[in-house]
Amino acid sequence: MGFFKANKLISGYSQLKMGMPKQEVISLLGQPNGQKAKNGEEILIWTNSEFKGVLRGGTMERRIEVTFEDGKVTGYDGQNMSQSAW
Repeated sequence: MGFFKANKLISGYSQLKMGMPKQEVISLLGQPNGQKAKNGEEILIWTNSEFKGVLRGGTMERRIEVTFEDGKVTGYDGQNMSQSAW
């Protein structure tokens, strides 16, 4: 499932916008893998591990954290989102 989920995360991440409703973010990225709260904000987390092969560096993890306040995006950050899903 790594490859297909990676494509969804990459595509969805490029469409994130400040002020976007929480339900729209979930529609783009799918159900989150985790969540946490910090300073009254809700943070949803999406992760995906992909095995790239021994010659291509082994396993790579993609991670997106989206911060919400009052159900709207107030910030987001992604790791390894510019790397190809191949």
